[in-house]
Amino acid sequence: MAVSNWSTTAAQNTAINGINIAEGCHPGNLNNAIRQIMADVRVRFDGVGTSEGYVTKSGGVFTTNPTYQGRGGYLHNNDPTSPGGRVFVQPLGGSVPAMSNGDLLIEY
Repeated sequence: MAVSNWSTTAAQNTAINGINIAEGCHPGNLNNAIRQIMADVRVRFDGVGTSEGYVTKSGGVFTTNPTYQGRGGYLHNNDPTSPGGRVFVQPLGGSVPAMSNGDLLIEY
């Protein structure tokens, strides 16, 4: 049973992977349930990438090409000769800002 199938309402979590953990369940079920939870969390853990190679909040450079999954995103120039990486958003017809190779201009 995947962690994503667990309920955020504790009282609704009465079984895990078919193991009854409701009130009054057999005591041995709790041992098996804890082992199952540990296995489920490990599967989730293995699916989470490491932060190795990401730029820190204080700045720096990428040492590896990071990957990203999920909502949102980040801007990364794979070419070290592209010093830019800024995103400009402005109304259509505005004056073009001073840009560097790797910058992105979006007009609306």
